[in-house]
Amino acid sequence: MTNPRHKDLTFTLTGHAHLDPVWLWDQQEGIETVKATFRSALDRIKENPDLVFTHTSAAQYAWMQIHPQLMDEIRDAVRRGQWELSGGFWVEPDVNIPSGEALARQGLYGQRFFRQAFGQHCSVAFLPDSFGHPHTLPQILRHCALTSFVFWRPHPHEVELPSNLFWWQGRDGSRILSARLESYNSNPRDLTDSLNAAIPWRPVDSPEWLVVYGVGNHGGGPTRKALSHLRDLMTSPDWPTLQLGTLEGFFERARTRDHPTFDAALQHTFRGCYTSHSQVKQLNRQAEHILAMAEKWSTIARVYGQPYPTEALERAWKHLLFNQFHDIICGTSIPRAYDDVRFEMSEAIGTARRVTHAAQQVIAQRIDTRSSPEVTIEETMRRVRTGAGNAVADLGDGVPVVVFNSSPCPRREVIDVELNDWHIMDLRVQDEQQRPVVHQFAHGEAGPPRKRVAFLAEVPPLGYRLYRVTDEPPHQPGPDARPLNVAPTVLENSWWRLEFDARTGALRSLRDQQLGRELLSGAGAQLLVIEDPSNPWGKGAYFRHLAGVFGQPELSLLESGPVRATIRVTTRWGQSTAQHDFTLYRDIPAIHGRLQLDWHEEYRMVKLAFPFALENAQATFSVPFGHTERPAGGQEEPSQAWLNVKGSLADMGRHTQANVHQLGDETASMQDAPASALPYGVALLNDGKYGADVQGGELRLSIVRSPIYGGGDRPERPRPVDEYLDQGVTRTRWALIPHQGGWQEHMVVQAAQDFNEPLSFVREYAHAGDLPPVQSYLNVEPPGAVIVTALKNAEEGDDLILRLYEPHHRTAHVCVTLPLIHTTLSVTVRPHEIKTLRVTQSGTFREVNFLEEDFA
Repeated sequence: MTNPRHKDLTFTLTGHAHLDPVWLWDQQEGIETVKATFRSALDRIKENPDLVFTHTSAAQYAWMQIHPQLMDEIRDAVRRGQWELSGGFWVEPDVNIPSGEALARQGLYGQRFFRQAFGQHCSVAFLPDSFGHPHTLPQILRHCALTSFVFWRPHPHEVELPSNLFWWQGRDGSRILSARLESYNSNPRDLTDSLNAAIPWRPVDSPEWLVVYGVGNHGGGPTRKALSHLRDLMTSPDWPTLQLGTLEGFFERARTRDHPTFDAALQHTFRGCYTSHSQVKQLNRQAEHILAMAEKWSTIARVYGQPYPTEALERAWKHLLFNQFHDIICGTSIPRAYDDVRFEMSEAIGTARRVTHAAQQVIAQRIDTRSSPEVTIEETMRRVRTGAGNAVADLGDGVPVVVFNSSPCPRREVIDVELNDWHIMDLRVQDEQQRPVVHQFAHGEAGPPRKRVAFLAEVPPLGYRLYRVTDEPPHQPGPDARPLNVAPTVLENSWWRLEFDARTGALRSLRDQQLGRELLSGAGAQLLVIEDPSNPWGKGAYFRHLAGVFGQPELSLLESGPVRATIRVTTRWGQSTAQHDFTLYRDIPAIHGRLQLDWHEEYRMVKLAFPFALENAQATFSVPFGHTERPAGGQEEPSQAWLNVKGSLADMGRHTQANVHQLGDETASMQDAPASALPYGVALLNDGKYGADVQGGELRLSIVRSPIYGGGDRPERPRPVDEYLDQGVTRTRWALIPHQGGWQEHMVVQAAQDFNEPLSFVREYAHAGDLPPVQSYLNVEPPGAVIVTALKNAEEGDDLILRLYEPHHRTAHVCVTLPLIHTTLSVTVRPHEIKTLRVTQSGTFREVNFLEEDFA
């Protein structure tokens, strides 16, 4: 149709009030604004029988439950078709930072609220203000019973779409009909500007287009003047047919026509927001994982009579989900707003920790924790030795320690256990068969009379294993033990050799001992200071302008023993100080780092950099329920618990420092590495970071940024009231997984999940019990073929909910054994597919969506 204003064209207009519950205001003001906006919308609806108003965010409706008359009026408007429930999520979250499981809960708790409060689900996903959308989102939305999608970002200059109305196809093949709006706000009095902009925005072959209008950002919605102006435009011959209607109605009509398909991520708009406000992001990661752990152990404890804590877990999840709102989790709100965030996120974490510990104690109470069935326990707390400097107390038969593994895969991991009133150096760790386990003393937080002991625990999948600490001479490594060598600037075990440069504090060498090959092409594990004059969003920023490098190093040996060794590197830049601990282990091929950064700079960023000797590099970043490949061109990308760079491992030559071992006074030349390139990669895991970049073989994890809270780019004259992000101490744990070949064969995704859900333990007193000393409650074969993200009680009924997804882009045939209900499930999962299984107590199962309902 050549005339874009022809009356045969129709514009459907839906009233809306974009309402950030927190941004340049705190949550209290957000609640007040929701109430005023809902009142205004209801008043306009009364005055206009054809007006349709749409609003998202179940959390905002939940706030209004203290106003029952207001909620009753909204229900009446919903029944009349004048108030459309949209979104389906608890809030309008960022969808790059939350885990896939958290997004599943956005749909679960959001849609359940809409069903309970209004008797219906939403069908239209509505995220106009979120800052980017991963390629896994179409499948996530469909599993939330959402069939259409409205968004605004990314804009045309950021992502070119085949049409603004299109089928968005996810990595698994799921499709959702999607519309990119021209705007989600309008002039409060004059709609002409919005309609003029929407006319060229309309897909040229579409006879109908969608316009959302109303005052937004801080609420408002359609105004009387805007509606009066709209009535005038409806009668004008200079405009297409203008009608008031719903989002759902528009998509129902659009579904009858053909539309092009877009098969890629909807990225990027802002790149810096995935690093802004380090604390809220770390709280988010902690809460996501401890809540998942709490559900798993509560599901198991229910078998032993412990009631499942549905209400406590739901409340904790809702605290987490609310604070995944995009302007909160992305670090773009004001300082005052983050007071509420800290309180609510800490409450969620505290609840989950208490629930987890209670469930584990219920299980531990059932275990026979004696050294043998013949032992009679006379005292549950006793003094084994007495005397000045010679006192030892235990829990009846040594100190039984029940170590718990929340992973569906077996784990070998070093844990630290603190003991009270253990004044002697004699101490032995034993497994359930009384076999000695090598340990070493570690630095405790309190010091005497408490001791901290570190040892390697081996625990079955989603299960536990009993260890015991006894008053006996320590067990030492045998003559055939693996090496663990330490020098002032060197850490070395069977797998890796790390050499530090005493002049810079950087890694000058990271050597693969099995291959005899150097992995670094330059200084590794350096903290780079980047010029960063932009705002918390970091729009258009390219974080490559180097301001400096942390230096003035001090190296010290923090610990050295038969279990692990740690070198601490302390460096400085400007007013800031970094303590960086590097750890190798005797019996596990882990390279662990712990960074404590005391940051006091403004408009700068810190990155942890590893330049690997990889040619033709390819970069992979983790995203909710999956991964994405991106060019290794140095652009900042959103990433979750892991990222990977792979390529061909270059031969660094015989003259590199890495080709020489230097331990004490001994020097031994290594054999020349093979000259041929080798397929190789390195994964970097973290415990709470969400921004990174890869350029060539250099992998850089973003640690902190320091623009003004909620502010603009660097001003010429900062105001006295300005506060800067990420000031003070932040702590980051990281781990490297170097690997030959692709990351898929090395269980990188499972390792990242395990890294964020460490082994936990309960110190249990000695007693009889009906459970064995070693037990597994869930096992997946083959290990790592799928990732289990949830094992929980169903929201309704006694069924179990098991959720898993395929992480490697290959079909997986797995057997999931659930000893809890004495059953094994045979499951086939397509590439990138998410499956939620509802399992009955008799062992039958069926596939359901995230709402725990059968697919429509």
